[in-house]
Amino acid sequence: MPGSIVGLVGKQRSGKTLMSYLLAKALYQTAKRSGYLLRCYSNLYSPDDDFMTYISSISDIPLDLEPKIVLIDEIYNGCDAQDYKKLKDISIFLNTIGKQNCLFLYTTIEAGMVYNRFRNQTNTFILVKKTGDVVQYRFFYPDTGTYKDLQLELSPELFANVHYDTNFIPVVFDWKMDSWNEKLQEYYRRYYPDVL
Repeated sequence: MPGSIVGLVGKQRSGKTLMSYLLAKALYQTAKRSGYLLRCYSNLYSPDDDFMTYISSISDIPLDLEPKIVLIDEIYNGCDAQDYKKLKDISIFLNTIGKQNCLFLYTTIEAGMVYNRFRNQTNTFILVKKTGDVVQYRFFYPDTGTYKDLQLELSPELFANVHYDTNFIPVVFDWKMDSWNEKLQEYYRRYYPDVL
């Protein structure tokens, strides 16, 4: 899990946010059954879920070595591939995902909308297509060129334990690195004082 990046790609209302949520929740519940609290940080608005902490900024994510999930819905909304001014700073966060023991999930309408350094380091792409009440998911593993298919039928039972607000439009995610860099300096002071 540490350093893994999963990108969910599909048209609007196709079911990509649903799968990202279900994955995060399943991992949280599996860890909880093992006696471990796996934290999850997301810009999904889900106040009725106890496993997910709402964030709207990179500075809301703690810089520590404890296992965690970060789920950013509609990642291009703040991390657009065309916004070159921010991209160098975002690389600092991206390059620490593994060291932070972090699983990073993101959703996007189209892969080309996402900063190329995220795309290039994505371990699994989940391609999403909805037809009627059926959502088809193709889990594609670019390192091996292999894939697995999964199909979900949308039903009231499926949504019984889904609590995120499907009508919530994520605010532009704030990728400003100022406070993140302060956390990084504190991290160095704590663990590598000789570096400073």
